[in-house]
Amino acid sequence: MKDTIPASPPPPERKEAEVTAFRKLYRIHSWAVYRDSLLDPDGYDRIHSGDLDDHALGAAAREALVASRYVAPDHPDWDRVRAYWDLEKGDKLEEQLRAAAGVKTNSALYKGAGNVHLDLRGGTIAIDPMKYAGRGGFDGIRGLEPTKLPEAISDEALGAAIRAAIEISRAPWKR
Repeated sequence: MKDTIPASPPPPERKEAEVTAFRKLYRIHSWAVYRDSLLDPDGYDRIHSGDLDDHALGAAAREALVASRYVAPDHPDWDRVRAYWDLEKGDKLEEQLRAAAGVKTNSALYKGAGNVHLDLRGGTIAIDPMKYAGRGGFDGIRGLEPTKLPEAISDEALGAAIRAAIEISRAPWKR
């Protein structure tokens, strides 16, 4: 009789979104989540003016969190979500972001950018600032715990917390 390794249980359901603050604009988007987080063709992905006040920033981030979906392997959109993002779409997005920011290069686009990851589970929103890792990517900041807020927090307070986390993200982190 052959021993079988039991399948690992699915991860807990959650919702995730991301706020990237460039000098003149924000990109706010939702994720389709399971074990990985993937961009969702049916999700929230918008470019906003860089002059959003705290209420508008919090409202847009909450809208992205609400749009996030848990897409497990048995979900009808599993294959479509997994196949959605490719290098061509990434290039088009960066072209669109450069045009909206009024810059010609990605280095100019990402200069001074900050990024915050949002995770909603069990009635708590975790706000995690990320450091710029180069080439349009962001990584976690070692030793920094996310800010945890109740899901029912006001849009204005959520926006203020996101703005504070973006400033942490923009700090000059050593690798």
